[in-house]
Amino acid sequence: MKSIGIVGLPNVGKSTLFNVITKLAVPAENFPFTTIDKNVGVIEYHDERITKLAALFGSNEVFPATIQFVDIAGLIKGASKGEGLGNQFLSHIREVDLVMYLLRAFPDKQVTHVYDRIDPKKDFEDVLIELVLKDVETVEKKIVSMGKEVRTGKDDKIKVQHDALQKLHAQLLEGRTAYRFINEPANKSNEAIQEIVHDIFLLSAKPFLVVLNISYIDMSEPAYVERVEQWKKEVTEFADFAFGSGVIGNIALIDSKFLADIQSFSVEELEEMKKELSYFCDVQTLVEIAKQKLHFINFYVGNEKDSRSWFITEGQTAVDAAACIHTGIAEKFVRAQIARAEDILELGGFNEVKAAGKLQTVGKTYVMQDGDYINVLTS
Repeated sequence: MKSIGIVGLPNVGKSTLFNVITKLAVPAENFPFTTIDKNVGVIEYHDERITKLAALFGSNEVFPATIQFVDIAGLIKGASKGEGLGNQFLSHIREVDLVMYLLRAFPDKQVTHVYDRIDPKKDFEDVLIELVLKDVETVEKKIVSMGKEVRTGKDDKIKVQHDALQKLHAQLLEGRTAYRFINEPANKSNEAIQEIVHDIFLLSAKPFLVVLNISYIDMSEPAYVERVEQWKKEVTEFADFAFGSGVIGNIALIDSKFLADIQSFSVEELEEMKKELSYFCDVQTLVEIAKQKLHFINFYVGNEKDSRSWFITEGQTAVDAAACIHTGIAEKFVRAQIARAEDILELGGFNEVKAAGKLQTVGKTYVMQDGDYINVLTS
């Protein structure tokens, strides 16, 4: 299961946002280091297709795709050297697939900022530099450990990887991330470079999204709105430097406290709020952004017993989808029948799609598409 880590300085709203997303109760107090051990919650991703397919099939149970969120304790300066339980926190970041950088952009004298400021860009820098410094340490160790193999000169691949790590080391020392390095055109197409960076589990290589935790109430003040726009600009400029130009995408705006306060609202009330707060991210929108950053698509299976939805990464194949269902099914894979969920819903069932000539029979290498319904045939 893929996981998303909520990362930031202490008291930026991580635990409050985690509570809202997962609807779990974890401490979210107004002083630093409330969260020491990581908090983990699994959420179901509901989309209309799985709900409608289950209704069509008359399924007894429905199992939506799931994704894990991790509330990681706040980092402080020196975390890469163990300050503030830094080694423990950084190990938690290493375990997640996507880093959600949550930056404080709300004024609140009751909630203490660890450095007594409201400066999202500076907060972003402080958190990211700790990840980068830890990566510097990791890369240095790997360069040294590869030295003997490089000196023998017997393996050209090792030489390429060693040279790449030295270049990466120089970029890290400039404050640029491993993410930027591996996505540079010359490196992105080089399997040896991608392999070595992947193998050493660098923190700054992970895909990411950036969220500003704002104050909904203060958005009625033009001066505050102007400050938020300036913060977005500053954060974007820093991200362009650290991760690569244009990589950051849109910065999501949320108010975690406000989202927590409206959890008891009815569906109608929430819809009305959504219309009024067009600038504002609700939980579903935030999950959708994370899904896009992870390059997830959905595929389905279903019958009277149950209907299920899974996430799979763009570019993965029919046999990868079979492995999501069960490793034994993947091992015995012969071929698969693929229907579009939309066709099943429009025509009234799987057999109706087959009768209409819209069913594909594919092999192991078929690349799955978002909305595919799969029936795996085994030996």
